[in-house]
Amino acid sequence: MKHAGSRDQFLAAGRPEGLRPTPGRRLAAAVRRQSRLSWLGTFACALLLVAVVADGAVRDLARSLDPSVVAVLRGVTQFGNSAWPIGISLLLLGAVTIVARQANPFPREALRNLRSALLLVLGSVAISGTIASLTKNLIGRARPSTGDAQVFEFAAMTFRAGWAAFPSGHSTTAIACAIALAVALPRQAFFWLALGLLTALSRAFLGVHWLSDCLAGLALGTLVTLALRDWMERRGHRFRIDPALLPQVLGRGAWIGLSALWVHAGRAARRAGLWVSQRLSALKSGR
Repeated sequence: MKHAGSRDQFLAAGRPEGLRPTPGRRLAAAVRRQSRLSWLGTFACALLLVAVVADGAVRDLARSLDPSVVAVLRGVTQFGNSAWPIGISLLLLGAVTIVARQANPFPREALRNLRSALLLVLGSVAISGTIASLTKNLIGRARPSTGDAQVFEFAAMTFRAGWAAFPSGHSTTAIACAIALAVALPRQAFFWLALGLLTALSRAFLGVHWLSDCLAGLALGTLVTLALRDWMERRGHRFRIDPALLPQVLGRGAWIGLSALWVHAGRAARRAGLWVSQRLSALKSGR
């Protein structure tokens, strides 16, 4: 044993300083070795701890907030409403499709990247939101605003809003949209991530979700968005866009679309006028 210890000390002494296994490197190696099941179990334990220690305290804090603070949080939480990212993404996708089919001054790669970024936002919000909606209704956790709800009070598969707390849908949507926008707009990434995090936590401070609901939503939205990004990148998609391109494409798409609508409306009006005149002539001939 003595010789083995001396040998290890000799090898460690002869190893270059930069290659010695520091505590930080050992920890990083241990983190890399963890399985997905290990990470899932660790997160579940952390959520349980948050629920035990913080859920009730945050609910009590939410009930004591100043009305002006609540009003501000109600405005912030709208970022987690899935109708906004889905509606805006569909509108911009329509504009990109219209512009791409016509002669335009935009680089083809820029339009491709914009389409991919919009699909990432749309897909991440829709997929994570669907998973969150199904999960919360199956689990049936009582919201903190449901009467005198307890932290661990459940009624599975009731499919009622008051019993659909875990995970938070707004938190899921907010962080999914924020990460997708951070991927597409890396120079504004900190802002989008901060807004997504603030929106997610606002649900707990408004008293409509437990803090653990919000953290679960954050995890779900993050995992879905990063998985979708990796899947799309393996298929050749790129997401980085110039923010100045958005209003230009939207404006040009609206102009082309309205012009085409005006032309079709004029043709329809002429056909309708011709049909009316023919009917009047037929009536006169019948007399």
